[in-house]
Amino acid sequence: MAPLKVGMCPALTAEVLDSLRNSGIKTVLDYVCMDLELMITKCNVSYKDLVAIRKVLLAQYSAFPVRGDSWYEEILSTMAILSTGNSRLDDLLDGGIFTGELTELIGAPGSGKTQICMSIAVHVASRLQQNILYIDTTGACSGHRLQEILQTSAGYKEATPTALSRIGCRKIFDPFQLLDLLDKTKAAISKQDDPFYSKLKLVIVDSVAAVIAPTLGGLQTEGHAIMLNVSRQLKALSSEHAIAVLMTNNVVHGGSGDPWPGLGRSWQHVPNTRLLVRGAGTPDAQERDMVVLKSSRLPRYLSTTLKLTTGGILDLHTHMDQEEQGQLEGPIRNS
Repeated sequence: MAPLKVGMCPALTAEVLDSLRNSGIKTVLDYVCMDLELMITKCNVSYKDLVAIRKVLLAQYSAFPVRGDSWYEEILSTMAILSTGNSRLDDLLDGGIFTGELTELIGAPGSGKTQICMSIAVHVASRLQQNILYIDTTGACSGHRLQEILQTSAGYKEATPTALSRIGCRKIFDPFQLLDLLDKTKAAISKQDDPFYSKLKLVIVDSVAAVIAPTLGGLQTEGHAIMLNVSRQLKALSSEHAIAVLMTNNVVHGGSGDPWPGLGRSWQHVPNTRLLVRGAGTPDAQERDMVVLKSSRLPRYLSTTLKLTTGGILDLHTHMDQEEQGQLEGPIRNS
């Protein structure tokens, strides 16, 4: 909490401040939490001045309640739903990835989490024409693969360099570098002087486990604090700036065999939505099951099946192009 300083209010003079500090009242929290009757017995300040100081401090530092309808209108005005580029996945997620929320993909190595992330990044950059910050912590993000997904997927008529320029990839291999990047990202968004950050709508962290897991366990005592700090930064970034955050994580299995996200119990409640990515168990090795494990909107264990191809998971553009083509060709055929 902020320390008490001269000038916070007219009654808080240097003499009054010294008297308060000598009584052990050094911060705003110390002041507002202490009973005024007790405070007047400890320091040589008039009751009238103590009341005046308290009113000013409460007005400056208290969190005032917000009406529910006003809060709801603010959410509606800032929220957006980003399509993933796959009709089945959009249906599973009730429209797509929500801004202001954290969405997590968990799965075993090689399950296709990175391919899904890159496919979504290509769709958001090309079809939705929004910017993406792709934080790569494993070295798995490939510019060649992004270009392959873009060129293989029919319907993206925009020049490849223009679309790919909307995807900013940052390779991070240290949790402190990740925290620093998140801080700089929030600052850049607030300043609004960089065109890239002014249209930033999606942040992908692939993967959170790769940078946090090495700091957990053994004799390391700061790993848990680092993990909680990362979660706070991601939540602040998404909620304060209306940005969608997509993360990947490892999967572990409990005693009952149920899948759980990596990084322990403290991480389980961090994402708003969690999906399990796993093999579909069919003869087609490219098929993947997507299962809802956590969501405030969706039933648990709701699932769908996707197919990983050279064009990623994208299929929405094909339907959209057919509709657009029909709308253009319709008048010609009827004439």
